[in-house]
Amino acid sequence: MTERTEALRLTRDGGIALIEMTRPQQRNPLNAELKLALDETLRGLEGDRNLTAVILTGSGGVFSGGGDLKAMAREHATGEYDGAEDYLDRMRHTHGWLRVLRNLPVPVIAAVDGPAAGAGLAMALACDLVLITERAKFSCAFCKVGLVPDVGLFHALPRAVGLQRARELMYTGRTVEAEEALRIGLALEIVPHEQLLTRAQDMARQMEQGSRSAFSLTKDILSRSLDTDAETLLSLEMQAQAILLASRYNQDAVTRFANKEPLRFNFI
Repeated sequence: MTERTEALRLTRDGGIALIEMTRPQQRNPLNAELKLALDETLRGLEGDRNLTAVILTGSGGVFSGGGDLKAMAREHATGEYDGAEDYLDRMRHTHGWLRVLRNLPVPVIAAVDGPAAGAGLAMALACDLVLITERAKFSCAFCKVGLVPDVGLFHALPRAVGLQRARELMYTGRTVEAEEALRIGLALEIVPHEQLLTRAQDMARQMEQGSRSAFSLTKDILSRSLDTDAETLLSLEMQAQAILLASRYNQDAVTRFANKEPLRFNFI
C-alpha cells in the first residue's frame, strides 16, 4: 500500500512503514508542505496497532537539506510572518509532529543517503537508529544564517556526540563526512548506497521479533536514561517489568521455552 503527496510517499510492507521524502531536486526541504505531510503521516501511524517499525529516508541520493531558505527569503520580503508570535506558532506545529516521531512505540530507523543538513540532521537524530551510506554528509550550520539549531537538535546532538563535539559542530557549521559520522556517534553503521533500504528493512524485521509492549516500555525508559537518576530508573524498570511479567506474551514465551517449543512473536 502506497500513499503519496508531492513532498512525501508512505509505503506499507506489512507492519513496516517506509516514509520517503520525494523532492530531491530541491534537497527535500523541510518546508510548509513537507511539515504538513509529516504531521498527517506520523499522526496516522501513531495509533496504528499493526505498526511494527518505521523507516524514514529521502530519495534521489538526498536525505534532507533542512529548512527552505528560499521560502524564508520570500516570507521576509512579503511580510507573511509578522513578528515572533507567528514564528512561534510555526515552531509549535513542528514540535508537535517531532514529538510523535520521537515517541512512536516502535523502532524508527533513519536511512540517510547524501546530505542531512540542519533540520535534516535533526530529523535523522530524532530516530532510534541512523544507518548511512558512504555518500552521507551532515552539517549543523544554523549560526551561519543567524539562527539557533532547532527541530530538537539541542537535545539530540549532545546525546549523540557529547557536549564538546556538539558545540564544535554547532559553532562551526562544518560538514561531517560518513566515516567521521560513524566514528563520533552520528551513525550506527555505513551501508553501500544501493543496499541502504534493504539493510534498513532487514533491521526492522529483526526488531519485529518481540513483544511490542516490551519494546515500547524499553524505548520510553531509554529516552529518559541520560536525564534521570539511578533510583528513578530502577523505579521505572520495576514498574515496567511488573507489567510485562504479568502479560500473556511473557507467560506464553517462558512456557514455550521450557517446553523447547519455538517462540511465537508479536501475538500481543
